Amino acid sequence: MTRFHGFLILLALAAVAGCVSPIDIAVRQYPAAADQIQLGASEADVLPTLEAVQASLKAEERKRPDHYLADGTNVFVYYARSGYYADGLTTDDEFTPYVFHNGRLVAIGWLTLGGPHTQGQVVPETYIQLAPGFNSRY
Repeated sequence: MTRFHGFLILLALAAVAGCVSPIDIAVRQYPAAADQIQLGASEADVLPTLEAVQASLKAEERKRPDHYLADGTNVFVYYARSGYYADGLTTDDEFTPYVFHNGRLVAIGWLTLGGPHTQGQVVPETYIQLAPGFNSRY
């Protein structure tokens, strides 16, 4: 068993114990999976690696792939969950795109796609300090 597989098992056990969310699992597993992927690799070699770390995600926690033709080139873009912002939104900047032309990986990241179209919002934390002896029901 490789170190990567041991890491996956450890994270899966933590999820079963209820202390790690599916998004946390996917985001934590992503770097190890990404390190295994090389430009020029086939879609058939890349997708199983990425899908394995995205398997715990619900449909609403994923970004649907894009598929289109551009100047006779079959373009497929797979979005891997690689980040998370606790703002209640699922936005482009929480994903890393993998761009395939005619079944070969030609780009990783947002540069070739013109950048993410939606971004998470930082939610400021509010701290309220009550005066000594002041009781609040809220």
